[in-house]
Amino acid sequence: MAVQEVDSHDPLAIEAELVARARRLGPMFRARAEATEKNRTLLKETMAALFDAELLRYFQPRRYGGFELEWGAQFAIGREIAKFCPATAWIVAVVGSHAAFVGRMKPELQDEVWGKTPDMLICTASVARKGVKAVREKGGFRVKGQWGFASGIDHAGWGVVPVEVEGETDRYQMAVPAKEFGIVDTWFVSGMRGTGTKDILLDDVFIPEHRTLAASIWLGPNPPGAKVGRSYVYSVDFLPYVGTSLLGPLYGTAEGAFNSYVEQTRGRSSVMGGARIDEMAPVQLRLAESGGDLKAALMLIEEHIRVLRRAGHAGQGLPGAQRLEINRDRAYAARLCLNATERLVQQLGALSLQDSNPVQRHYRDVAAMATQIGINWDRNLLPYAKLLLGLPTGDHHVDAELKKAAP
Repeated sequence: MAVQEVDSHDPLAIEAELVARARRLGPMFRARAEATEKNRTLLKETMAALFDAELLRYFQPRRYGGFELEWGAQFAIGREIAKFCPATAWIVAVVGSHAAFVGRMKPELQDEVWGKTPDMLICTASVARKGVKAVREKGGFRVKGQWGFASGIDHAGWGVVPVEVEGETDRYQMAVPAKEFGIVDTWFVSGMRGTGTKDILLDDVFIPEHRTLAASIWLGPNPPGAKVGRSYVYSVDFLPYVGTSLLGPLYGTAEGAFNSYVEQTRGRSSVMGGARIDEMAPVQLRLAESGGDLKAALMLIEEHIRVLRRAGHAGQGLPGAQRLEINRDRAYAARLCLNATERLVQQLGALSLQDSNPVQRHYRDVAAMATQIGINWDRNLLPYAKLLLGLPTGDHHVDAELKKAAP
């Protein structure tokens, strides 16, 4: 069934259809998970299946065949896929959400990205590694350098990099077609191996003005894309929203580890004399505790999404104190998922040493995801505590707002 056959005026119905499609593809994702990890990037067949199922269109503008779904749709879809293959979920939920990034940029760029095909993966790089140099020229910018952490780059048609231009104070987001950037393979890691998170290399590339946008405008309310896109996703003050996309892969991966642990433990006998492993109280207690952690994490995440959806529909920004609370909750949910998974992999014993064991693979992936800056424990909890104590939080947006509001 085509998504268009679902009520096009009901984004939740479309979201439910996409989640159902992800669930039906789940066994295939699971069967390819080990091969994906060894390949260190998604298989071509997997990417083709994702495009065929339209699982990457949830934030794509409707005028290009997308669905403009509610914020948080990436959580529901990514969660379902991550139960089967965390790397595939990362590409769908994190890299797929970059459609919202481009949907906030200039209409001329959007025409270039989606004008010929709606099936387009857009990677982004977050860290300038070395040799980055950008100067303004007539009609655009001349850029060179290398940027890291571009997940899905092998399958991307476009890349977006953050660039500081000589002599200018604002940072820019700059979009580049795949034919104009190189790929540097730096992705030799312990977790999330299958995401193909390599580096973007620009070697003296001219980037026209219409493919760029100052970061302050891109993240702020009503950027250029808001003039042509109908969804609040393209018009809200965006900074509080961007970390949500990590949560679907993170939670679903932990959930997948939990489910796999239950499957492996139910009815299992000990190699040391035939005692039933699943009848041991410590095993039962660790399982119940991890289940509680996951339930608590889900409640935090669902409230996080409700808050952002309400603000989006109301066209309201979030006060600084609430933004720091949201950041805290994301990091706390991540810690709960990590704790739940680590407890189970330790309880599994020698079986957990095998790379091919799904619990082991999911644990490595959860641990890798939890290092991401948007859900990092120290970075996101400390500013909230400083806020409570009346200290500068280190978040210049929040501190400026609090200073302005002070009597």
